[in-house]
Amino acid sequence: MTAIPRAALDPSPPLRPMPGTGMDGRLVIGQGSGLAQANPFIALMHDDVPAHVMFPTHPHRWVEVVTYGIAGGLYHEDTLGNRGTVVAGGAERNLFGRGFAHSEQPVGGVPYRGFQLFIGLTDADRNADPTWQLLNPEEIPEVHAPGTCIRVVAGTVGGATSPMSLRNPTQYLDVRVDPGHEAVVPIPAGFAGIVYAVEGHGTIGTPPLAIGQHQRVTLGDGDTLRLACDASATVSFRAVVITGQPITA
Repeated sequence: MTAIPRAALDPSPPLRPMPGTGMDGRLVIGQGSGLAQANPFIALMHDDVPAHVMFPTHPHRWVEVVTYGIAGGLYHEDTLGNRGTVVAGGAERNLFGRGFAHSEQPVGGVPYRGFQLFIGLTDADRNADPTWQLLNPEEIPEVHAPGTCIRVVAGTVGGATSPMSLRNPTQYLDVRVDPGHEAVVPIPAGFAGIVYAVEGHGTIGTPPLAIGQHQRVTLGDGDTLRLACDASATVSFRAVVITGQPITA
């Protein structure tokens, strides 16, 4: 079967930190970001949390949340009795379902940087029993090719399947492409989502669309996505590619 390349659409300007929060976080998906939602995703936050900031115990329900660390650590404690720290390269899943409460705080006296993705649930799953899962960096599989590395936070790529268990079918990838190289990433047909540039500059999709750090694009239909970094670049291009099956009920 012939692969169908995806196009990159609707590039945003570089997203700015949210004003009035005391943090350097950027809202990638959510009201006020220019992309209110991207079914099945309700929100995506690129967190940059100072070491002194704590998020006291607060509740969530009717969502599943994936936290993925890229620097520092974020300590989690909840009313189910779970506790643990998301470190750089690690991830945490909270199926809030019918609801519970948790608190979060950077650890080690250093800022925390990472992503928090809110995934919608079907009507049936909104009343699911809440659960929690923590993955250490070595538990997240990586797919390597010359000049590229794909970390599979959720889903499957190239025979590598993440142990993260999500209610809604989701593929969550952290992709690094070195200067002069490209990665062609398989994405399940019918999945919808976004690409967000974490570091550097590169091109996304077919035809290639140039984006840089803190820019976001949505994705057209297809089953493969091309990411490339120009040979003249001085740093690698790093982006998160997050797609999922849209929720219809």
